[in-house]
Amino acid sequence: MHYKNFLNATYAPAGYLKNSPLEKIKSDIERVGKYIKFDKIYLETYRNETVEREKMTAVKKLFEENGYKTSGGITTAAHGTLMGSMCYTSPETRKLLSGIASYTAEIFDEIILDDFYFTNCRCESCIKAKGESSWASFRLALMNDISENVIIKSIKAVNPDAHIIIKYPNWYDSYQACGYNPEGETPMFDGIYAGTETRDPHYTHQNLQRYLSYFLPRLAERIKPGLNGGGWYDLYECSLEDYVCQAYLTLWSKCRENMLFCFPLLSEAQSVYMAAAGAVYDDADELMGKLGEPAGVACYKPYHSHGERHLYDFIGMLGIPLDPYPEYPSDAKTVILTECAAWDRDIIQRIKKTLLNGGKVFVTSGLYKKLENKGMQDIMPVEITDKKISSDLFTNNGYGMNTANTAKARGLISMPHIGYNTNDLWVLSAAQTPFESHPFLLTGEYGSGRFYVLNIPDLTADLYKLPAETLTLLRKELDLDVTLECGANIGIFNYDNDTFILQSFSARPEKVRIRIGKESAELVQIAPFARTWVEKSRSGKNESVFDVSLSPGRYAAFKYSNKGQDNI
Repeated sequence: MHYKNFLNATYAPAGYLKNSPLEKIKSDIERVGKYIKFDKIYLETYRNETVEREKMTAVKKLFEENGYKTSGGITTAAHGTLMGSMCYTSPETRKLLSGIASYTAEIFDEIILDDFYFTNCRCESCIKAKGESSWASFRLALMNDISENVIIKSIKAVNPDAHIIIKYPNWYDSYQACGYNPEGETPMFDGIYAGTETRDPHYTHQNLQRYLSYFLPRLAERIKPGLNGGGWYDLYECSLEDYVCQAYLTLWSKCRENMLFCFPLLSEAQSVYMAAAGAVYDDADELMGKLGEPAGVACYKPYHSHGERHLYDFIGMLGIPLDPYPEYPSDAKTVILTECAAWDRDIIQRIKKTLLNGGKVFVTSGLYKKLENKGMQDIMPVEITDKKISSDLFTNNGYGMNTANTAKARGLISMPHIGYNTNDLWVLSAAQTPFESHPFLLTGEYGSGRFYVLNIPDLTADLYKLPAETLTLLRKELDLDVTLECGANIGIFNYDNDTFILQSFSARPEKVRIRIGKESAELVQIAPFARTWVEKSRSGKNESVFDVSLSPGRYAAFKYSNKGQDNI
């Protein structure tokens, strides 16, 4: 093991292993090894073609002689179909997969399924098998069957002790549409893996925000506690900055393995990419040993749900640390809920229980509108109207005067107009147009708790335009021990031992103000190779405030404590 606090892994696709001479593979091992220290490699037996046993045995031996632990990999891809998906209602496919699974189990004691393990097939056979079911329910049941009765059954018949891993891809809001079933499949498998590749978030069609590289592994950890094996990212459609950011956030999520896909891609890449990845891991290893378990504001992503797609990733980019759950976090004091929570039929009663227990619940305008006539009005009556407003001026009065503390956004923001009852509810922040205001953050009491409606812009990324004052107000309402006073595109990653990481997603240098909810607190930098400028701004009752400088794309890490306590 090269690192004290995590493993580094990579993956070699079948085509590379089958078609590359051993001398070429040996040369690639030497080239990659100059820059990145790897502990493990997954050797793929099948991806449209099979690597013959003799070649696979030789390759396995070669990597092991060079210090790699070896495991197997399978990619269930097919030629000539949309996205390379197989038809899983085909008897020929079942027979093929059974043979591949058995063959792989004869060579390896651990096997991972790459994230082509889905179906989008709408052939006549699949249409007939679907019948009157929805495509989602049909595919969820189909892939459960394939997992249990083809893949797992075939592997265990040959190698009963084999450790089988399913990798869940980065597109988590579409799992159910393509047959990925974390609720049903996860208990069948010995471990899971998470795709943390966000690539270039500006121009790629998946619209994946940087925060996903942290959010999805944390969700996976809740789905299978202790058995989320790692995070998997790649070089495709990446600038150097894109690539490094994926590595950082996969680390910050405390994945047990960091999978750099893939080995031949790394060997063919410009040296600067490999050097950057290697430096990230060398520098971060000592830091990772100083961090506790990730912590943040509880949020809820039910199984098989979608709505306001990937909104949690956008919220994480606002300097709000999230702690995701696949089941409702009933013990949490503060909960954030997006439209996907509407898939839980009992969500209204769950919200009421949290509020009656004295908690805080933040719901988005999308969720409120979805459940407006299903009990949400009984908690706090508002109207998410069909009227749209555009503004770049926001009031951030909190519980003070309505006209206090206006601030300019970074551009016009369009969002729904919300109607509410004056004096029954209170507007904490609003967008302003001539002679009229429009709630952005609205609150009211329910029992001993507090309920909030957060108005989401029509273009989700317009959240990044919000003034620093507006975001600061929102963060303060979340009752975190550490809050930021700054604009968007600064991430904070909190841990349960009073440590945290600041990560810049900005293209320009930023000054970030950190507020710690302790009087006379001390702030100590704990990242040995990521030092930055820090200055105490003020200290008062129940707060200590510091100013920190962050360079574009860089991070800084801290531990806070009361004065006189051990800082490390």
